[in-house]
Amino acid sequence: MRKITNHKGWLSAILSIIPFFIFMVFFQAIGLGVSSALGQAGIIEFNFDSYLEAEDAMRDYLAADTIIQYFDLIGIFLLLWILMRFVDKEPFIKLGFSIKGKTNDIILGMTLGLLLMAVGYSILILLGEIKFVSFNYDLKSILLLFLLFVAVSVVEETYVRGYVLKNLLKSFNPVVSLIISSAIFSLLHFFNPNVNYIALTELFIAGILLGVSYVYTKNLWFPIALHLSWNFFQVIFGFNVSGMDTYSLIEFEILENNNINGGDFGFEGSYLSILFSLIMIYFLWKYYRKFSD
Repeated sequence: MRKITNHKGWLSAILSIIPFFIFMVFFQAIGLGVSSALGQAGIIEFNFDSYLEAEDAMRDYLAADTIIQYFDLIGIFLLLWILMRFVDKEPFIKLGFSIKGKTNDIILGMTLGLLLMAVGYSILILLGEIKFVSFNYDLKSILLLFLLFVAVSVVEETYVRGYVLKNLLKSFNPVVSLIISSAIFSLLHFFNPNVNYIALTELFIAGILLGVSYVYTKNLWFPIALHLSWNFFQVIFGFNVSGMDTYSLIEFEILENNNINGGDFGFEGSYLSILFSLIMIYFLWKYYRKFSD
C-alpha cells in the first residue's frame, strides 16, 4: 500500500470541489453560447430556447452537446493545471497521463465496457425485462456520441481520480480514499434525470471500480478507457446513460421499469449493474495488485 505523505492532501481535494463547479458552469455556458451561435448561423440545428426543454431527449442535439462538453473539458483542464502548478507544485502530467506501457490498459478498459453491456443486454433479453424493437444505424450520431463520451470520461476521470483520489491518497489509506472519492463521483450525478438511490449506489460502486487501478498505478488510461466504453456501449445497446436519453443503435422496449433493468435511468440503475461492478472490482483488484508487489 502507498505511504501517507501529506496530511493536507485531503484538504486540497475537498477545496477543489467548489472551483470545479464554478469552472464547469462557466465553460459550459460558453459552450452553450457557441452552440447557440452556430445554430443561428444554420451550421447546426440548435437554439438556446429549445435546448433546455430537450434535456431528456438529446438525439437532435448531439453536436451541441459535444461542443459544450469540450468547452467543459477545456475549463476543467485549465482549473487542474492551475491547481497542480500553484497548489500541488507538480506537473500536469502527474495527474496520471503517462502513456508509456499503457496500451494494454486501454484495450482492457475498452473491452470490459463492451463485454459488460453486451452481457447485460443479453441477460435482460433472456429474462424478458426488455424487448428488441429495431436497429437504428446512423454513423454521424455514433461518431458524435463517441466524441462526446471521450470528453465526458476524460473530464470526470481526470478530476475525480486524477486530482481528488490522488490527493486523498496522500492523507488516507486506499480504502478511505476510494470511499470518499467515489462518494463525490456519485454526488456529481445527483441532479441527473431519473436518478434514484439504486442509481446513486451503483455510481458509488462504479467510482470504486474506476479507482481501483489508480490506487496501484497512479495512471488514468485504464479508468478513462473503461468509463468511455461503459458509456458508449451503453448507448449502442439502447440504454439511457445516467438517466439521459439519446440516440441508440439498438432500440428496445422496457416492458416494466424496475430495479432489474434500471428503468429510465439506464443500466446503471439496475441490480445487475451493481453485481457486475462488484465482480469486476474483485478481479481488477487482483489484476492490479501485482503493481504493489
